[in-house]
Amino acid sequence: MEEKLQKIIAAYTPFDYTQINLNIEIKNRYIASELKDNFVNDICRAWPGLNSTELHNVMFTELRTGRQIIEFIRKIIIR
Repeated sequence: MEEKLQKIIAAYTPFDYTQINLNIEIKNRYIASELKDNFVNDICRAWPGLNSTELHNVMFTELRTGRQIIEFIRKIIIR
């Protein structure tokens, strides 16, 4: 799951996915806030069970790090 998210984030950066640190805030470091909608859409394509609207609403406000995104995805998938 972590590697999959790292690869999605890496698509928005010049970094290789192995260089993506999921413990730091990703907004404006890896992903510009203007690209938030595209980023959320990519995540929803990778994990089709997610509620896109809910994820759009919390991205970069409640979910700031890759680790927080992973935990959000795990909670939804387990429901």
